[in-house]
Amino acid sequence: MLHTISDRSLISRFGISPWSSASNRKSDAVYHYLEEQIIVGALMPGEAIAEQTVADACHCAQGTVREALLKLQQSGLVVRHEYKGTRVAGISRPEAIEIVKIRMQLEEQAGRMIASNISEETRNRLFDILDAMCQAADSNEVFLCSAYDRLFHATLFRQANLRGLEPILERCALHMHRVTLSHMKPPLNGVEIYEKHIKIIETHCNGAPDEAAEAARTHVSFLFDRWVSKHSFENLDV
Repeated sequence: MLHTISDRSLISRFGISPWSSASNRKSDAVYHYLEEQIIVGALMPGEAIAEQTVADACHCAQGTVREALLKLQQSGLVVRHEYKGTRVAGISRPEAIEIVKIRMQLEEQAGRMIASNISEETRNRLFDILDAMCQAADSNEVFLCSAYDRLFHATLFRQANLRGLEPILERCALHMHRVTLSHMKPPLNGVEIYEKHIKIIETHCNGAPDEAAEAARTHVSFLFDRWVSKHSFENLDV
């Protein structure tokens, strides 16, 4: 299923779109279609992606698919070769561990910078995103839950005004979800998701800098502990 950036069905069902961009290009919908296939493990590392096959499935031109593939390459999800086509990129255990370290450092620092300085408007938006995330989890819509989670953390991080680092955090979260969701067995647990994220909201809105930083570190390390075993990477490395 293709999701456009301003998908009206998502807004009506969850109250908010998981994608904050104002763009509504067909290539964005194709990008999210392929992103979902890669994140949930339907497309595995090393697997070829044929432009015409995707174009037929998405009812679009090859040029639209090519534009989406370029964006996927920028996200590190695919590798493109001029004469060999496009293949799903792999991710190794050492690489993933470094990704976790970088994300943890970024979110800890942001927590220190924004603790008790978050506006009521942002706080309300975080609750809206969390509500949508939990609804998606209860409906077992894995990819949408992932998209809402990434929007949640990006919204918090944006408050630290570290604009040059926002794409790095986004990429780290994307690849962490890829490792997690490609091995996750349904169903998702909306209650557990709510409890872990409400702690983030409380400490960042009302806590001291060290409390917010610790909450961020604990949250990321919990996710990491779930898939740190070598077994998690047996099918992800190429």
